[in-house]
Amino acid sequence: MAQHAEFQLVAGHPALDFVNTVEWRWDLLRRRWDPLRQEDLLGGFEDLVGWARQTALVTAVEARALSATAKRDPRSASRALQRARRLRDVLGRIFEAAGRGQRSTARELRRLNAFLGAALRHRQLELRGDRYDWGWTASDDRPLDAFLSPIVLGAAELLASPQRPRIRACAAEDCGWLFLDTSRSGRRRWCSMRSCGNRAKARRFYARATASSDT
Repeated sequence: MAQHAEFQLVAGHPALDFVNTVEWRWDLLRRRWDPLRQEDLLGGFEDLVGWARQTALVTAVEARALSATAKRDPRSASRALQRARRLRDVLGRIFEAAGRGQRSTARELRRLNAFLGAALRHRQLELRGDRYDWGWTASDDRPLDAFLSPIVLGAAELLASPQRPRIRACAAEDCGWLFLDTSRSGRRRWCSMRSCGNRAKARRFYARATASSDT
């Protein structure tokens, strides 16, 4: 399998981490999406497989099999990538609305339910050793994106859970990533203190230092 970049998994939930595979999604100042600044971290199907492997949605063996199938059938790989991006778009809009305490539109909910219905058709009970567990089957016409199903189900379960009000957008004006605030105080502001949090501190320090030098 080709090498891929490591993804930052800072959201605390796989569905939110999936949405965060876009940089510069949300313009916090203008309260709108900014497509001109967006950078898609899923540049190709191999990136999608790499993300699924890093988040343990697929095993190493499954990832290699997906990559091999994609090389034999690049058209199907391209369609699977486009479905993943459409799912990400739907989840992004619904989660961002939830993070602001707002309702999603009826259109976005219909789109998510369409993904959910397709996913549930491929859910099955499996024996793993001496225990039962949920598994997912790939359809004949969509052999490359079965691992999207647990993302869809996880997103739906999060939206229907008491944790939904803890969905947040990073407070950095130049970020827009989402996360699940599991802090005891419920006041987490940054997707990551090592990135956005530290940059905010640096900007505040610079602003104070500049103001002091002007007095």
